[in-house]
This record gives sequence, structure tokens and C-alpha cells, in this order.
Amino acid sequence: MKSSLFAIAACMLLGSHLAQADDFRINLAQKQGPVLNTPARLAKALNKYNLTSRISHGRLNMASSTIELDSVHVDVEYVGTIGIGTPAQEFNMDFDTGSSDIWVPSTDCSRCGNHPLFDPDDSSTFEKQPGNETWSLRYGDGSGVVGTIGYDTFHLGDLSESHEIFGLARTVSMDFAVDPKLDGLFGLGFPSLSVIGAKKSIVESMKEAGKISEASVSFYLGRARNGGKGEIAFGKPNPEYYQGEIKYIPVDKPKYWQVPLEDVKVDGVSINGVSSSLDAIVDTGTTLIILPSDYSKAIHAAIPGSNFNSMHGWRVPCKLREEAGDKEIVFTLGGHDFPMKVADIVRERAAPKSEDDQEKMCFSGIAEANAPFVILGDTFLRTYYSVYDFDRKAVGLALAKH
Repeated sequence: MKSSLFAIAACMLLGSHLAQADDFRINLAQKQGPVLNTPARLAKALNKYNLTSRISHGRLNMASSTIELDSVHVDVEYVGTIGIGTPAQEFNMDFDTGSSDIWVPSTDCSRCGNHPLFDPDDSSTFEKQPGNETWSLRYGDGSGVVGTIGYDTFHLGDLSESHEIFGLARTVSMDFAVDPKLDGLFGLGFPSLSVIGAKKSIVESMKEAGKISEASVSFYLGRARNGGKGEIAFGKPNPEYYQGEIKYIPVDKPKYWQVPLEDVKVDGVSINGVSSSLDAIVDTGTTLIILPSDYSKAIHAAIPGSNFNSMHGWRVPCKLREEAGDKEIVFTLGGHDFPMKVADIVRERAAPKSEDDQEKMCFSGIAEANAPFVILGDTFLRTYYSVYDFDRKAVGLALAKH
């Protein structure tokens, strides 16, 4: 998994309702508790995509890289509760458009911490994949998730979908094991990215079964300072959470939700060196915006007071949260401009550069990596209502109502 998330200030499911046959929604609300700090979130994202950075992370100590949620003003990780099996066994999941598989820890997992474990023997509808085939996900830090494959009924609020493929993890990465509120991953990417062999997304399966009218899933990601509530809509987007027209950008390759990035501007000025061949992956499972080093340097150079630390990455003055005003960063995707406020990249307080440093510095929500693409995570997506449309093979974005 990446953030994030998520990465971790988190949300968990309060409830859900079936608004109409073609509009199924899951409500989310903010979870209290310790969360990963910004450097730890970057490390997770780098591991997810097997990327490197000029930041020296060393071996990530998860216990020492958490912060209390009430110290973060712009960050929430989004998770929701689902049920698997008959009767349903419940798990808190990361709904992740940057991956394509669904997995939960199973009773075969001996090092899964205090997470609930899926027990196939307790489900009357569970089917084991013939041949006892295994699957594995490996990350850049050497950790990973390993397990077997099965099929069972999934419960999303009032909706049930039978015979869905999922992974039963018997080994999980450290970040999952130590996070008491995040049990597994609910991938919403294209099937071509699947490791366990899924032939179609659960969203496509629900449309084929006539349970939703559109093979799309939409996210509204609330802000922590406003209570952190959010919503996932299966089927038609929910107009209560966006304003104006949804602008759709066709994906370049149906694997990640990957769209062309033509330009990046800061306060109306384009940064130098944007490549016409660069793509952006739109990823609800990553907290940060992650850019190639040249892009990140150029953006922060346009923000007075920014500095780079080889241990912790980019930092910006905390006062930007109140003083940045209407200053914007604009990403041009598929010919459409999508601005976000500079104030929204300000994250939690960072340690001072020295004892004499009087200016309060905060971590930046824009990080850098040695990557041939951009990742637009929740730092960007909180500004927009985002739609992931399997029928159109396109990402839709509209300004969110906050």
C-alpha cells in the first residue's frame, strides 16, 4: 500500500445507504489516534511504487514516526468498513485507486498484530481457489504481503456482491501490522494491475449485475479541520459534494488511473522543464503529491522560506497556512487546469533547523522522488471531487464543496 495512506490520520465507516438502484454510497468520518508523520508517509509511497529519493530514510521506525491527529490541520486518511463472508466478518479497509487487489489478514497470519483475521471456516459462502495458489506483493524496502486466494460474498452497507476474488494474507508488511485501525486494502485500479488474478474490478462486477448503473466510483475527501467526513459513491457521482462540471481526462493506459500532465504553474508562472510525455497517477491511497526532483525544487523555489532537509525532505513556513492567501499551484491535466491553494500543502510542524531558528517550519505536502511520473495523492484530491470511470476509462475532477 502506499499512505494514504493511507498513510496515518484515518477515517472509518459510520454507515451507508442505498440511495437508489444506481447510486450506492459509503459515508466516512474522521478517526482519532496516532498517525504517520510526513517523512513516514513518503517512505510508504516510495515503497509502494518501488521508487527512490535523495532523502535518507534509513530503516523506518514506525513507532517513532507517528503523530497525534489533533496536531494535523489538513490531513486525514480515508478508510471504511466492509464485510466479507456469510455471516459477514468486518474489516477497516484503505480504498485505494493506486492498486487493484482486495486483501485482508487471514487466520493463517501469525504476525498480524491485533487485527481481525478472516476465518474461511466461519463463512458458508467461502470458496478456496483450486490448487492453493499463492500471491505476493513486494515493496522497495524488502517488506511485502503474501497469501492465498479465495472467493466470497462482499458486503458494502446494504449491497452484497457474491463470488468476489480476494487475497487472504498470511504475511503483512510492518506498516499494516502496527496500524491498529487499518486491516487491509480495497484496490480500485484497473484489473491489468492485479496480482491475485482479478479479471475485473468489483465496480465492473456490480454494474454487470445491475446493482449500479455506471461502472464508476467517486470520492469526496473531507478536511480534518472540517471534521474529516467523506464519502465514496459507487455508480453515479453525488452532486451534493461537487460544484460545476466534472471534467473527464482519458487515461493513457488502463492500469493505473494515469493521465497526461502538460504543465505545472505556481502563482500563474509555469515551472521550467515540464515534459509533454510526463503522466500523473491519481491515487487515493497516497497522502502526498510526489514529483520528480526538478519539479519539486521549482515549486518550492517559488514559495518564500521553503527549504530542503536531507533527512526529512521539503519544509515550508507554517504561517503559509494563514498568509498564502489566494496563491495557487495549478496542474494542467488533459488540457484542463486544476488549481489548488498553496496553503493546502502545509502539513504538521517539523523540528527546527537549529536552536536559533525562530521561524516555525512545517512539512510540505509536496515531496520528491526519482520517478518518471507524478503521483497526485490526497493533498491534491481534497480540493476535488474525483471520479474513476471504468466505462469511459477516464478520471473525472470537479471542485469539491467544503
